[in-house]
Amino acid sequence: MINEIYIEDACTNPSLDEVAQKLIINVVNATLEYEKITEACFVSITSVDEEEIKELNLEHRGIDSVTDVLSFPVVNLIDGSFKKNAGDYYEDKLILGDVVLCAKRAREQSIDYGHSYERELGYLTCHSILHLIGYDHEIDSEREVMRQKEEAVMEMVKLKR
Repeated sequence: MINEIYIEDACTNPSLDEVAQKLIINVVNATLEYEKITEACFVSITSVDEEEIKELNLEHRGIDSVTDVLSFPVVNLIDGSFKKNAGDYYEDKLILGDVVLCAKRAREQSIDYGHSYERELGYLTCHSILHLIGYDHEIDSEREVMRQKEEAVMEMVKLKR
């Protein structure tokens, strides 16, 4: 299976260098592997400035503040499997959805949390991919499941705390 990960740096001051883009691709693939997704997938990831992610956060979540990452799933995960239709595919790849991240926010958070920018960027990428495949963290039990999965993937890609 070969996943297609489209990355766009839409920041006024480009923020995702080649190393960061390779890291994102590695984490997307590791997350899908960890979750045993055997179908080739398509994911779009865009890095935006703080103002744009704030606008998107307000528009889609009703929250008027800057956030680190937003996920926009395309397919629905129901009872552990994808409910698919022809519109869920692009060039024979299952479209998982779109991720919008704010690399500047990731840099700030890496300092706040006392770990590397790479670890924070990897964590946000994994977190968003888990959202695309149906996980959430609205209640404590869901949050714990997501955190365990995120830490396992971070260990796989050698980005432990």
